[in-house]
Amino acid sequence: MRTSTRTSGVLGTALLAVLLLTGCTGSGSDESFSGSAGADSAADVAAEAPAEAAGIRLDGAVEGDLREVITTGSLTVVTDEPRAAVQAIAELVESSGGRVESRSEHSAQDGSDASGQITVRVPAAQVTATVDALDGVGEVQDVSLDAEDVTATAIDLDARVQALGTSVARLETLMGQAATTADLLAAEKELTARQAELESLQSQRASLTDRVDMSTLHVQVVAEAPAATIRPAGFLGGLDRGWSALLKTIDGLVVVLGVLLPWIAVAALVALVVRIVVRRTRRRRAGGSPTDTGRAPLSGPDAGPGDSPHESKPLVEAGDRRG
Repeated sequence: MRTSTRTSGVLGTALLAVLLLTGCTGSGSDESFSGSAGADSAADVAAEAPAEAAGIRLDGAVEGDLREVITTGSLTVVTDEPRAAVQAIAELVESSGGRVESRSEHSAQDGSDASGQITVRVPAAQVTATVDALDGVGEVQDVSLDAEDVTATAIDLDARVQALGTSVARLETLMGQAATTADLLAAEKELTARQAELESLQSQRASLTDRVDMSTLHVQVVAEAPAATIRPAGFLGGLDRGWSALLKTIDGLVVVLGVLLPWIAVAALVALVVRIVVRRTRRRRAGGSPTDTGRAPLSGPDAGPGDSPHESKPLVEAGDRRG
């Protein structure tokens, strides 16, 4: 019984290995695939069918109008009523099958005019028509459109998704044919990893498709276009530039003075306090000095009231007399 159990386990493992090896080959192909080369070949074989069906050749060329392009643009709309214009742009985009990504409006205050910004997504085929239709909202200025060809990225993602989908289907088949628990767990672990990678690729492809199908337009709405400043040339131009530089310098000095003024006030206050403390300390020291009492110091302890403070007899004189 033990021998038969071991034999069946070995046979099951061998069967799983054979199925894994044979699953990496295409139908009608006699070559065997192993390692990274086998994975690349499997991806190429899996991508061949959907690519050819879409009119895309494997040499990278694209037939007809099947190229995938991401279009983004920005423009400025000048109108007397910016807030009403933002609402009109949103309604125009939604009526053409698009949607609003972001929107902001600013009322006129503190001397500034009203303005607004809106970011919209419109069908790629409706970009030109949408820009032309904005002329009915206001004066369109500063139009900028940018197109990015992502056909190669789309082909690569499609091939990888197709290859991983085929691999996942084969692993599911192997799980149903697993003879032992170990084989089942190994196949299930590999299946989980490949399913996670497949979902990530599918998410990237969906995002790319959305960016291709729906173009992005950034629209700035203002009350009036910024006026271009024309400066005179020659002496008058130099005088104008010098005057402007002087005003800017004075403005900068005023700002610096405003920043330093609180610090100067605090420093002056601290200096005043220190000066007062020093004066009082000097007065106290001067008040305790003997020179301020009006009396001269005595020359010795035996000096009488009639003796002059400067008169003193040297002791050496008495010694000389004795001698």
